[in-house]
Amino acid sequence: MIYEIQHRVETLAKNVGPIENLAAPFLLMDISFSHWDFSLRDGWKEKYWLAQGKVEASNGDKALKMFSTKLTKIVPRIALISQCYIDSLLQPFLLLKSDVDIAFFRFIRDRGATGLMFTEGQQKSLIALLGNSEIPDEFFYYWNDAVNSTGYSSKLLMMFSAIESLVKTTEGKKDFHKLEKILGQELKIDLFGTKENSSSGLRHRLIHGEYFNPGDSGKNYIELVHRKTITYFNEVILGERLINENIVNPQRHPYGNKEESRFFVKAKGSNKVNLKDILSDIQKNDLYNMENYEIVHDEALTANY
Repeated sequence: MIYEIQHRVETLAKNVGPIENLAAPFLLMDISFSHWDFSLRDGWKEKYWLAQGKVEASNGDKALKMFSTKLTKIVPRIALISQCYIDSLLQPFLLLKSDVDIAFFRFIRDRGATGLMFTEGQQKSLIALLGNSEIPDEFFYYWNDAVNSTGYSSKLLMMFSAIESLVKTTEGKKDFHKLEKILGQELKIDLFGTKENSSSGLRHRLIHGEYFNPGDSGKNYIELVHRKTITYFNEVILGERLINENIVNPQRHPYGNKEESRFFVKAKGSNKVNLKDILSDIQKNDLYNMENYEIVHDEALTANY
């Protein structure tokens, strides 16, 4: 079965074709890359590209995996060459099966960040930490960098550095007993290995060029490290629970907040199923009030997609 995938890519790079055709796409690994919206009058509008291609597969899941494998190989190389922001992972896409008139659609859009209260108890903890000379400033610098970062690996590396600054001995070595007191035995071994074999830990693998896919472990190490560290500060450093240990989605950030929906869509009348047109329709009329498209709820039509 032949599937067509249309996938949006967000980037600050302007996709420029040859001088005789500035809107021309380029083709790599059977994927066509073009700027989302270009005209000679207005130039390269929008901060998006359109990546699209056809895949032969036995079902839609396999088609998406084949396409995504190619895209995730290409995009990081574009990041190096373009020297600017590019992301394809948290972007909408459309999957069209060749013999039907409906398409699978992943819709993703930005949403606002939800703030948190800075309470009287937290003010008390701030005063206490400012007066505590045992916690090195480096811990707070690294932790601040971690909170302000949006990438999974970059967050983890900053958090590792923050914790290492806490457990560093006067000889410059790690105090593994203190490390275990902060993280607990299981998490300490996962992240830092053992005193006898630190190379088995995730921290060692990350800084030595072994890329970590967050989905491989089944654990959210960022949240685990965060909660263990906050608990340690409350119990050991502050001596009372002044910092909230039950925050949902800690390390909140003003950027990178998304909401996602997945469903099947069908064009109304003579309209064609097209990613750019669907997103434009949603922007004008909202997701559940589209003018030219409708959401398909009939499982009999979508069961074998």
